[in-house]
Amino acid sequence: MFGGIAMFNMPMQLTPNVQRPTLSIDANWPGASPQEIEKEIVSELEERLTSVEGVTKMTSSCGDSEGEVDLEFAVGTNMDEALLKVNSQLQTMRDYPIDADPPTIRSSNSNDRSVAWYILSTRPPSSQEI
Repeated sequence: MFGGIAMFNMPMQLTPNVQRPTLSIDANWPGASPQEIEKEIVSELEERLTSVEGVTKMTSSCGDSEGEVDLEFAVGTNMDEALLKVNSQLQTMRDYPIDADPPTIRSSNSNDRSVAWYILSTRPPSSQEI
């Protein structure tokens, strides 16, 4: 009982709130397969964005009609400058597919990301489960 009381009343001084600054570049191409998005857009974005100063980690993902490149920066990076550098690199890329939307940039912190995902299924029980 005393442990539970102490856990909620004890101040947290040795665990600072560290935010890892990230920028996400979203690319949409209606009707395109993940392979087309990767080949025509995401690989080009990755190639251009490798030269952005301060990037510590780059990840990308492709899905139906959409692709995303996430850039993680070192803690303490001036994100206004990083945003300008990323935007200037995107402006140099002119060969987007005709039907594709221009990429958009989102800024987020790692604290905004989910820690866990729950997947619920509402399928009806089969005759063997009853």
